[in-house]
Amino acid sequence: MTVEPTHVDVLVVGGGPTALLLTSLLVRSGHKILAVEQYDKLRQGLYGRACLLYAGSLEILDLIGVYERVADIGFIIKGATTYKDGAHSHTRGWSFVENALAESDTVFKHSLSLRQKHLENALREAIEEVDDTAVRSPVKLVHYRTVDSPQYPIIATIQDRGDTREVRCKYLIGADGGRSIVRKLGNFHFLGTASPHKWVRLDAIVKTNMPSSRSHNIAIESKTHGNVVWCPTDSGRTRIGFVHTHQGHKITESSIMAAAKEAVHPFTLEFVKLDWWTVYEIGQRIADTFRKGPVFLAGDAAHTHSSGAAQGMNAGIHDALNLGWKLAGVLNGLYHEEILDTFTLERLKCAERVMELDKDIASLVSGEIPEHFNAPPNADAYEYLDRLHSTNALFTTGLNISYEPNWINQPSKSLAATVEIGHRAPDGPLFRLGRTTAQQLRTLVRYTGRFWILVFSGKLEAVDGAILLNPGCAERYRTLRAEIDSPPSFFHSRPASWDFLTIISGQGVLPASETIGALPLGKALYDFSGEVFAAYGVDENMGAIVVVRPDGIVSFKTTLDGPGGEELGSYFGSLASHHASAWLAAEARKHSYEGYEFDVEGEEASGYIFKSSRDVPPSPNNDLRF
Repeated sequence: MTVEPTHVDVLVVGGGPTALLLTSLLVRSGHKILAVEQYDKLRQGLYGRACLLYAGSLEILDLIGVYERVADIGFIIKGATTYKDGAHSHTRGWSFVENALAESDTVFKHSLSLRQKHLENALREAIEEVDDTAVRSPVKLVHYRTVDSPQYPIIATIQDRGDTREVRCKYLIGADGGRSIVRKLGNFHFLGTASPHKWVRLDAIVKTNMPSSRSHNIAIESKTHGNVVWCPTDSGRTRIGFVHTHQGHKITESSIMAAAKEAVHPFTLEFVKLDWWTVYEIGQRIADTFRKGPVFLAGDAAHTHSSGAAQGMNAGIHDALNLGWKLAGVLNGLYHEEILDTFTLERLKCAERVMELDKDIASLVSGEIPEHFNAPPNADAYEYLDRLHSTNALFTTGLNISYEPNWINQPSKSLAATVEIGHRAPDGPLFRLGRTTAQQLRTLVRYTGRFWILVFSGKLEAVDGAILLNPGCAERYRTLRAEIDSPPSFFHSRPASWDFLTIISGQGVLPASETIGALPLGKALYDFSGEVFAAYGVDENMGAIVVVRPDGIVSFKTTLDGPGGEELGSYFGSLASHHASAWLAAEARKHSYEGYEFDVEGEEASGYIFKSSRDVPPSPNNDLRF
């Protein structure tokens, strides 16, 4: 039976963390979203798939208000231990995570071991609180085609519990895993190779005489089974991983348990309950682009790699946030559609770096040193693995994700702040007037879909017997405020895609307006120790303006004064403009792309050239607060 087509803003294909996080961001911005998953997720077991969330991903989950939903379920991991021939060491192995956390200002000084199903449940609950019709399973995408329509250029055919129907949408997102049907139907090139190594992963309740088996991430440097992974996880389970060495033998549950016991030697291992196991071939592949017109790929649909550095779920979370805020803003008429091209520009390069690292990690975990390392004879593969992990620790943990200059990340010659454009916004403690307990900056700039404009107003000092903003900074702040408040200002000519936060160095006692000499822009917070000013590289006697994207990336900086206010307006004007900057015009595609219609097997049914220039009109409902 075929029913009438429905119309949605975005059709998301997939039911994993990447798809659900994207769906959560989009439904919260007020749009009609349909997320379809071909498997019955509600009946899927808790076992298997990804299970480790690094601090960078925890920051994102906290930013969007989901962390608290899983905080009491996941296993907090602090510390790492490596065993070789039964002797332990707190270096090598997973120690790179602890070193990265110590180096970073993140408040998440741990990793969270949480099997993927728990995170999916938490995200699904968050979605249902906004729109309980947004996620449907088991529903399968079988076909889509693009048509020459300015409003709904995609017609997708889906199977919904035996019924076939069409859905028309403005955008289609494939977050449907390594065997993505969206990628296949859209004829995206998926480039890469398969590793000769096969790995085993299993979840079980176990008993062992291994010290720290329920407290630390453990690496066992085995002579026969590679670099063995031992990761305590939720509900009393343990994730164990090792290289499959019994090639040619019949693989059974009994043989997997026997191999696991060999892998953890000299420690004992007794299986109380084996939930799940898998033997898989490692593949490192990446799509040539993450966007073709109104169709996007994200997560494993865009890039696949081994679990050697636990990048799959973590990379997908970063993909989802990067695309989610941009697409929500375009749908709300806040940004020009070409801002969506920066999704591929930013995330493809990160995925390429993950891919190159993973090729080396997969070999080293398996006990083989890649030729390009030029290692001497009898070199220790695990020593090279430790060096590789240590060198890339902040990137792997998601605490040093950075993007190159582009239309959003606009480089500045301003010396007002030394914080790097395109990098994660630093964190630090701030205080509200009269409070003795600090709030972290990153908890104050929660995800709203808007940019955050941080106004570093300067340092307090004694002025005529009162604690006030120093006169020079106070004058510059008032000039900035006058520029922003003036009727010709950009801030009065477009729907707001920003929020302000004023940060003052010192301990105030008077109301903020008296302290500054003007009404504060947004809330006023105090940096008692100057730690936040220092983290952003702002001179306390000069002040500065720093813009942070909705995903927590620094994108612009300028001076604290009237000209700075004008530059700030020009910056947001460039994002809202229907004419891309010269940089983007040189980099972005011209919105002419080949569109093909495929059946479910991927055979070409018809081909044509589809030209689109869909300027998004301002929306009357573009307030992204929720």
